[in-house]
Amino acid sequence: MFSSKSRKAVEAVSLLDHTQQLRTPTAWALGQLATLGIGAELTAIAFDPVQSLLAVGTSTGRLFVFGAPGVQVEWDVGLPSKIRHLAWKSGSGFLCVVDAKDTLYVYDLQRIEKGRPHRDSSLSLRSNVTCVETSVSHSFLFLGCRDGTVDVYDIDRGILAPHARIPNLWLVQEEILRRSGVPDAPSRRHIPVCTDIKAHPLNLNLLLVAYEGGVALWNIATRQADRTWEFVLPPGAAGGGNDTEETIFMERRPAVTCLAWRPDGLVFAAGHDDGSLSFAATADDNPIMIRTLERADVNKATEEDLFGWSSQGQPGQRQPANREPIFRLAWSGFPQETYLSQAFASVAGPSSPTVPSSPSLTEQKADLHGGTLLTVMGGILPSDPVGIHVLEFPAYVAPIASTAKSGGIPLAVREALRDSISPVAHHLYPTPAPPEDFLLLPRSSPHYGGAYDPSAILITSGRDSRCPVPSAPHSSNSIEAFTFPPTNSRAPRTLSLPPALSFSGRDTCASAKLATLGSLSYRHLLHQFDISEETAERIPLKGGHATPLPRSNRRGPPPTSGDQPPRILITTHIDLTVRFSDVSTHVLWGRKPEDGSDPRVEQDFPRPLRHLDIDVKAALADPRAAGLEAARLWKARPWELEIDKVELAEENLEVAISLSTGDVLVHRFAYGEAPRELEQDRVDAEANLDDTVQDALRDMNLDGATNPVPPRPTFGSTGQQSRQGSFAPTSYSADMDPQDRYVNLADAVVPRPDLDGFRPIAAFAFASTSFASGIALKSCLALSNVGFLAMSNDATLMVVDMRGPDVLFVDSAGSGRSAASDKGKSKAKVDNSPITALTWTVCAIGEDHDRSPRLIVSQASGLSRIFELANVGGSWLVSERFASVHHDSTRNTFATFVLDKRGNELVADSQNLQLALNQQATYTSPDNIDPVGALTSLWITVAPTTLACFYNVDGPKTATYEDEHGQFERAAIVRAQGCTALAVQSRNCMLHVFSLPDLRQVSRLRFEATLHDSAGIFHIAPDGDFVQLLDPLNVRLGTIRDFYRPAFPPKVVAYDSSIAIPAQVSALQSVGSALGAWFGAQKVYTGAEIDGIRASFLSPRRR
Repeated sequence: MFSSKSRKAVEAVSLLDHTQQLRTPTAWALGQLATLGIGAELTAIAFDPVQSLLAVGTSTGRLFVFGAPGVQVEWDVGLPSKIRHLAWKSGSGFLCVVDAKDTLYVYDLQRIEKGRPHRDSSLSLRSNVTCVETSVSHSFLFLGCRDGTVDVYDIDRGILAPHARIPNLWLVQEEILRRSGVPDAPSRRHIPVCTDIKAHPLNLNLLLVAYEGGVALWNIATRQADRTWEFVLPPGAAGGGNDTEETIFMERRPAVTCLAWRPDGLVFAAGHDDGSLSFAATADDNPIMIRTLERADVNKATEEDLFGWSSQGQPGQRQPANREPIFRLAWSGFPQETYLSQAFASVAGPSSPTVPSSPSLTEQKADLHGGTLLTVMGGILPSDPVGIHVLEFPAYVAPIASTAKSGGIPLAVREALRDSISPVAHHLYPTPAPPEDFLLLPRSSPHYGGAYDPSAILITSGRDSRCPVPSAPHSSNSIEAFTFPPTNSRAPRTLSLPPALSFSGRDTCASAKLATLGSLSYRHLLHQFDISEETAERIPLKGGHATPLPRSNRRGPPPTSGDQPPRILITTHIDLTVRFSDVSTHVLWGRKPEDGSDPRVEQDFPRPLRHLDIDVKAALADPRAAGLEAARLWKARPWELEIDKVELAEENLEVAISLSTGDVLVHRFAYGEAPRELEQDRVDAEANLDDTVQDALRDMNLDGATNPVPPRPTFGSTGQQSRQGSFAPTSYSADMDPQDRYVNLADAVVPRPDLDGFRPIAAFAFASTSFASGIALKSCLALSNVGFLAMSNDATLMVVDMRGPDVLFVDSAGSGRSAASDKGKSKAKVDNSPITALTWTVCAIGEDHDRSPRLIVSQASGLSRIFELANVGGSWLVSERFASVHHDSTRNTFATFVLDKRGNELVADSQNLQLALNQQATYTSPDNIDPVGALTSLWITVAPTTLACFYNVDGPKTATYEDEHGQFERAAIVRAQGCTALAVQSRNCMLHVFSLPDLRQVSRLRFEATLHDSAGIFHIAPDGDFVQLLDPLNVRLGTIRDFYRPAFPPKVVAYDSSIAIPAQVSALQSVGSALGAWFGAQKVYTGAEIDGIRASFLSPRRR
């Protein structure tokens, strides 16, 4: 039976309807806005510089093509099979794919059907493919095989040319070794493997084929090998340094792993499995130089090589250097004007630390005119810095032509070539782990091995051992992009990647949430970030265009300006960073480039706001934070430290970050330190916002005291001067002084102080004993827009006033006094159950008409405590007595909301605080005081199986909804068209919508297309948009109000037929003629001539 009080409460609430027109199921529609991540490990990459498109293959057989902002095409090859090789036929739109089952697919991006490119042809290959090579000048794809042969595939005709196959050219060389009696010659059962193929950059008739034992130069026209090279280390030569005393005095032939042509085609480089680099000229049988990254002529024995090793280890034992093999090479040339402009742009760019240099190469950069860069992956010692190394070579100066003996070149030419491959500078692109692959992104030219005039470099690296390993499936390889070429004066700038590539490796997403902002706060955050800067910071992908498509069947009621506010995506990552992205609706719609044309998507969705990113490691590295448990753990075992929760105060622009240790960091938005003129409207708007909040908090007196008590000393005053700027104590205990938990981090060093962004201002030591014992703790974090912060670990609660900052209250296991215990209605019992939810609000409760800032603390037992914050004499205090309520329906509550009688959520913000202040000012008039027991607020609680609504927070229950199988996990109050509803997400891939305040289910939305057993981790924004973290590989953005939104994905046109293929640079084509005396005056073949040579081996062209 209901009591009289409960009955009156139910009757009063029954007259309210906050949902109104949102009660119909048609008012809700589930839609997907974007997917983030590639869903698997990245295994292959390729770039088309003509169309400016990047292709990516994954371990599950999924392909992605990225271009200009909004341009993303993704599809599967069929069965889940690892993509091993990718190659573009530049300028044509053809993408060649080879998977782990050695099946070749050719896709045509000119014809996109139902969101995926047309499969032009496919073929199951006869052997394992080890390498591929294409050229923009002809239509053939070279496929190096494990049996040493090279198959030739005609991309235009879609057939294999069996008679054009290149045989295994190294079988003859191995037979020569065996007959000559060379020790350790390969047996006749050994089959040389083709390890790499590279077409001559100028003469398409020549093809360089690498085998384990050496390199052969294949002449396509004559169908024979013009020359072969063996890279022999004589007895005693150090080579890569991996030999022992048993092998160093033997003749060795390190296996060739990769090749690279110099752009002029006169010299090529070969990488070896012992970490050495060999350089050879096409007209000479002997190598010009064999070197490592730090030493030249490692094929010549020195006294140190022969005898110096005997003193390093035990007598008579040589310790191998354990040098890495050379995995990949790329040799780049630059037009003079582009290279110089890059150098000047780098010098004039943003400040950054000096690039690391090799200690063995200290010469300053010489004249760059005609110089080249050799990019090397591998070849480093265990003690060397990890990353991609770049050797800078001077220009080649050809001597006067002279006659040479057969099989060689003149000494003067040899010395000139040797000088041109002697590094004048050494650069490094550091990576967090050993690199797995790299790719140069040419500005526009597809010639010269796809490495001519690159403007960026894409690097993939292995798992960062300093980052934790997620338990769910994830991608361990990191992906980074940098500007190219490097300089000695500035470190390369990091470039932002397409959103799908920004969630791998150390960028793996650990959590995600959405925040809606007011227009003023949004302008503050994006003030310094304009389109030109955003374009400069993005990886140079410009291919194609994306057009948003409206859907006529998803119109619905027209949205108001409040229904689609600016929206920010906040993600945390395992590398201890917090990142911000703009996911506002206007980013998805794009804009019209000119009147009458279709709108174009001009920004990535999500749009990364890199200037706002927070690096927690920078705050923990501050000496003042050394005593924090998180700082100690980060220095000792960084892979155990994670970000637990993040809260954003949308009005104050403060961010609170709780770590897995329990410690909390607070950052505040600030403008960059670079001097510049600020707009007057921005200054006025900021002052107006600050005055509104500060005046309300300063003038509000909630206890009505006529004689205010002296204010508590603020930090920096005489009473607490020792704490200001002090170091964190080396240890913490539960009974320590609350003020000692505060660590001042103001003016801490940040990576980019010249940019607007969040700066660390404070840290709070709140490490839990559960963490020290290895027990997972239950933590909560709540940051209000009126300057109050609350945090909890298990049953311990701490409240902070950020205006000091000042620790107001630390409560361990509910040790405070309740108002009910003072009245004798119940015994004061300590509740040790974990705190499950914290909610800041400005409201009145029960018979207390004062609208005060209050903190509602919900515990797993069903107990809820309501703490009131009072301003006494200018200082804020937490009342020692608190109101408490206990309900079985609130056990394990994970979300609570306080609404007024009009359905507005009573959050702790400046507006509600100002309204409360205005109400206090009218208390002198009895007409402005609500009658005793009148409805002032409704408290909505969400537990795993129960929803409940309570009258005036601590009053009787007015509505409830129970579902034993619901397993609710996330909830939010959604407001649209002036109405409010409660959206709740359950574990079984369902989204439920309930009316308010009667808690009746009005709609149920289900995710049909998912392979996961659960819906993952949800966060729902107040406007109905949500982010869904299925696992670290799959992050989705969606909405339950899918009206007036463009279709997903947008209409994409990836190929532009109007783009012409650039011609080769004539200066490089004429280099060979200057050396005709020793080059042999070979005929240089064009692509059309190469096609004609193979015409006799191919069937008629398909129609």
